[in-house]
Amino acid sequence: MTSTNNTATQQIDYYSLEKVESESFLALFGESVARIQSIVGEIMNVENDSDDKFVQSMALYHMAVAVFSDDSLSKFLKLLARLPVFSRDFEELLSQKSNLECLNILKKLKFYVNLKIRETLYLLTKLSVAYGDEDGADKLGVMLTKYYAGVNHNMDAASAVGPIDMVDLKFKDAVRQDVLFGTAAAAKRAEYLAEFEELEKVEPHAVYPTSIYRQSDGCTVATKSSHKIEAVMSTTLSSSIRISSHVLGFDNNHLAEIYRPLGRAVIVLDDKLDDATYTLGPVDLDTNRRINDGDEKKSNMGRLTIRQQMERYFYFHGVTCNVLTRSGNEVDKDIESVQQILFELKKLGVMRNEPVLIVGGGVIADIAGFACALFHRNTPYVILATSIVAGIDAGPSPRTCCDGQGYKNAFGAFHPPVVTLTDRTLWTTMHPGMIRHGIAEIVKMACVECKELFELLEKVGPTHLVKTKFGTDFSGLNEAELKALGDREEFDNDCGRVVGLAMESYVKAEFGNLWETHQCRPHAFGHTWSPGYELPAGMLHGHAVATCMGFGAYLSWKHCDWISGDQCLRICQLISDLELSLWHDVMDDKEIFHSCTKKMIQKRGGNLAAPLPRGDIGSVGYLNDITDAQLSQYVDEYKSYVTKENSTFARNGYGVEPLLDDVGLGDTALEATAHVRAEIACDKKNVVATDSASSEEKKEDIDDANTAEDNRSKSYQQWIKDQQTDRNASWKLNVAFDTAKDTEEAPHFPHNTLFHNNAEKYASSQTSTVSNNIMAAAKVTVEEDLFAPCMVGSLESQFLKMMAKANNAHKCLDIGCFTGSSAIAFAEGALAAAAKSGTTADVEVHTLESDEKTAEVAAKIFGQCEPKVQNVVNLHHGDALSWMKDCAANTETTFDICFIDADKDNYLEYYGLIM
Repeated sequence: MTSTNNTATQQIDYYSLEKVESESFLALFGESVARIQSIVGEIMNVENDSDDKFVQSMALYHMAVAVFSDDSLSKFLKLLARLPVFSRDFEELLSQKSNLECLNILKKLKFYVNLKIRETLYLLTKLSVAYGDEDGADKLGVMLTKYYAGVNHNMDAASAVGPIDMVDLKFKDAVRQDVLFGTAAAAKRAEYLAEFEELEKVEPHAVYPTSIYRQSDGCTVATKSSHKIEAVMSTTLSSSIRISSHVLGFDNNHLAEIYRPLGRAVIVLDDKLDDATYTLGPVDLDTNRRINDGDEKKSNMGRLTIRQQMERYFYFHGVTCNVLTRSGNEVDKDIESVQQILFELKKLGVMRNEPVLIVGGGVIADIAGFACALFHRNTPYVILATSIVAGIDAGPSPRTCCDGQGYKNAFGAFHPPVVTLTDRTLWTTMHPGMIRHGIAEIVKMACVECKELFELLEKVGPTHLVKTKFGTDFSGLNEAELKALGDREEFDNDCGRVVGLAMESYVKAEFGNLWETHQCRPHAFGHTWSPGYELPAGMLHGHAVATCMGFGAYLSWKHCDWISGDQCLRICQLISDLELSLWHDVMDDKEIFHSCTKKMIQKRGGNLAAPLPRGDIGSVGYLNDITDAQLSQYVDEYKSYVTKENSTFARNGYGVEPLLDDVGLGDTALEATAHVRAEIACDKKNVVATDSASSEEKKEDIDDANTAEDNRSKSYQQWIKDQQTDRNASWKLNVAFDTAKDTEEAPHFPHNTLFHNNAEKYASSQTSTVSNNIMAAAKVTVEEDLFAPCMVGSLESQFLKMMAKANNAHKCLDIGCFTGSSAIAFAEGALAAAAKSGTTADVEVHTLESDEKTAEVAAKIFGQCEPKVQNVVNLHHGDALSWMKDCAANTETTFDICFIDADKDNYLEYYGLIM
């Protein structure tokens, strides 16, 4: 307690950890490793040759007794439990010894009290190898697997156990049950029991951790009365990144070490990894390693998907898999997908000490990581990256997220993975377009963070990175290309160096600012304007980022004078040579472009802080002030710079396979554009309202009674016009462009009410895809910025088509045309029915529309339909009631089927005239 100006203050100390005394700790560390090596040597020499599970378990039992009874080792473990192993001092101490593997092991051994004894023995054995040979710890592999496998995962603290089962108890439970130490070692048991009790007070993380990957601390000061309190709170995370080959090979222990003690792995899997079309490839069945060179001459070789390869891996290591397959398409990167993962995690009873395994690319990493951030408020997860974006960017990133309202990564949480595994050998299954778009995330780090990486990309990138999938597949190269490649080993080393430098640069930029507490973020290069136009353009993320990087380099040259014209050209040339986009026509839309600026300033806490190359390539500066007028000018200039006919850039600045649709990932353009347009219109409306309120000095609004009277006096059409902006903002496109996968049974719908929010989405997902005629109608409706919710969607149009066909309807009446989807559906159904009878000559569809603008758009759409549809659709512009009364007066005019979808006020009269 301290006193200032006669006002007493008190400080709360939350934990009482030991300080890291370098010399004494390193001496004890070395002594302990020597004792471990001695004990392991004695035990294994006697019983190592046996494959008998009983003998192996007895060996571990004898090892446990020896380890925990040893004075040096017990002193070392007890000190480790009290040390701040997540602190900078401890990290620096071990990194000075150039042994990061030991650091990784010690961070886990801190929790030995709460670990199963078998796991602690494994870690100690691995530590004894890593101490003298960091790479040697990775070579333990199968040798130790047989001692670590066969864990009894049903053991609990209340179970009665013998020596064989004892190693599958947590250490604290084994001591409390008195199954580890005999009567001769009663003093040692009492020593440990006292230590457990003390740890509850001084370092509860060590005895009752929620997760071994995270610790908390804080500093709180208060006045004596506690009427004034000031606090600083912190959370320290442990995260490991490994760039490794053949992570799913049987001899690779990265995943086995995490999931063997748990007995199961809850896995969120990108659905393409379970699809033979995408990831079927040759695997050596003896080692479970993927064969990457096109060399399929192995005698025991099978063709497996990544899911099958992964399930074989976990079966080998005695781990049960619970696999949740989810779409990795950008079009499905929404809050509903996050919610579905949450439901599954709850159903499986995932615990907060159980890292979820996320396997896939950037989209899966984002949405599943976001779900983990929300589940139990914080559930750890591991990333096994199967794409470049996930491997060096979205995977290790703390930013988990989903898209929303037409904007990229609108919702999310900061929640980094505890382990990221990047394995180039898995990239061999990727679509070349996905390789290309992933390289953009490497280019951004090269431009603003690492000149060596930039030069390396210039050396190997333009010709071979995409074609060989980062040196993992040479089967697509002809003889001339193989010769041009040069030395294969050198090229492979260069590919590995590209990945390593990209990861190092990313971590350097990101890991000191996990929660974005400031906006000096070099790795946001290319991410200032592109998030606002990526989804409306339907672009792959890498291509959108590439356009923004090219534009950013141009701004740095022309607006900021930070780089030269030659440097700008060099950056843009690399982007172009890698077949990425320098330009997309969505950038011509100044309204969307300026809305990007507004949203990014909101996201970045009131600053634009756009990172741009500055000085030399590999260095960064931040642009914070630029007007919309200046941006418009520079966008036009930039377009001319990269797309002019005699441009030095290939394809006049356009990329190769730049769209999501080009690589089979669906299309976000229609829905996102509708959201963005509605938001822009809403913003304009709010600005006008705000300006008006300011100029009239906060004039009072019209009272509720007058507003209600005004609404009652409006026509339906006027009301529609007044409401369309607000309703468009929350509308979701209801015309599907992708065919749903066929299933043996209808997918489960876990709701018992007909009008549940997800009912329409569920029904639509099980409905066949609409015709090209209706797809075209949907596109034109959005492009013309009409009231999209009035449009008949996939579900309704397919129903109308089915009813016309089933009822053999030849004459159809559509009251309320809007832009024509319902009329087209009737025409297609009636033509199909008539074709069965041999003639379509008497098919007629009459559709009524009162609004002039809408009727003009409908006529345009009908004119683009197939000729057979055009020929039978008759559009009538005018008052529907008058037209119908004329028909009713003519007793020879009849219709086989009618659809009323017009102004609701006249429904009864419409119905009466029809009948």
